[in-house]
Amino acid sequence: MAREAAPKEQKKEDRLLFGGMARWDGLDLFGPGYMSTAYRKKGEIHIRVEPSNPWRPKSPLARRASELPILRSFFFWGRLLAQIAGSVWTLVFFAATMAVLWLFVSLMQFGSGDGVLGGAFGFFAAFPILPILVLFFAVMKFSPLGRYHGAEHKAVAAYEEHGEVTLGNAKKAGRIHPRCGTNILAYIILAALLDTLIGWWGYAILQFILISELWFVFGKSRPSIAVGNFLQKYFTTTEPRRAELEVAVESLNRLIRAEEGEKGGESLITVPARF
Repeated sequence: MAREAAPKEQKKEDRLLFGGMARWDGLDLFGPGYMSTAYRKKGEIHIRVEPSNPWRPKSPLARRASELPILRSFFFWGRLLAQIAGSVWTLVFFAATMAVLWLFVSLMQFGSGDGVLGGAFGFFAAFPILPILVLFFAVMKFSPLGRYHGAEHKAVAAYEEHGEVTLGNAKKAGRIHPRCGTNILAYIILAALLDTLIGWWGYAILQFILISELWFVFGKSRPSIAVGNFLQKYFTTTEPRRAELEVAVESLNRLIRAEEGEKGGESLITVPARF
């Protein structure tokens, strides 16, 4: 039995690593060398696959530097910003989120004062992360964002388990994934809550280093994974419908083909939707 299981395990180790990002009407998937953008419109699935060319340190010295504490945080946030800048929808969403956060804090500060209502405004102005989280979780849980997020996880999990992606094995796969960006959310919340308590302007920059360093040190620990899984299960993913799952499956299959050498250019692919 052990001899038969060994080749299967080796194949799992050789499989490509994929990540993704849910959008309101679809999702983006990222592989080692390519990325795909997929959305559903008028009974068809539209998919665009193009080279992603993620920047990686080439020299041995730079690679070692990118793994050192503190320095690795700069590399981490730099790659994240490059990914955000590469997606127009993500860039717009990020800018809109920052604008809403600024407007919310300004309104809370304006309304703060004496009395119960003024005290509540003052509290939310001091800890704006709390109402923002409530709004964020509500949007993720009760909108297509959460369903596409769950579909992304299920498609990637099906590939990692079986080496191929079908509607059948994706539907059976779990929607909780250990590499989900949600798992860093606990550290973002902690850093945001400390902001008011520390009260130093420089912390606005240092908190990003704190977040990523905590993630690097504790991200793979059992408590951290447990918190991340809890957030994914109850707040940031929803069980997808067949419609969202089909988009994720078709998109990942096209991306796998590109990673394996199939030529397709950067043209838009249209796939008839079955659901």
